[in-house]
Amino acid sequence: NSSPSPSPTPLEKAGLAEFFQRSFSVAEVEKYKPHPDTYRLVADELGTEPEEMCMVACHLWDTIGAQAAGCAGAFLKRPHNNIIEADGVPTPDIIASDMDDLADRLLAL
Repeated sequence: NSSPSPSPTPLEKAGLAEFFQRSFSVAEVEKYKPHPDTYRLVADELGTEPEEMCMVACHLWDTIGAQAAGCAGAFLKRPHNNIIEADGVPTPDIIASDMDDLADRLLAL
């Protein structure tokens, strides 16, 4: 996530914050995604490697950045937000139509 602010977080706005034990901020590494240090921070804090993580996002640039850092990328479709199908543009490892579809696909891994 971006730097902390008094405003509700994206997870709070989406009504999902209660399902997460922790969130991470780029403020901790003073670099923004897709810098690899942002993903390394999460891996280090969780005691794992990027290859064991999956970035779930509804923005293609987030999945591309995560995949470039060694993570898997899961794209959650939203209205007016599509995958770019072009040469050289990475395709997310998972493309889900909604949260239920995403959960099913993650459980199948």
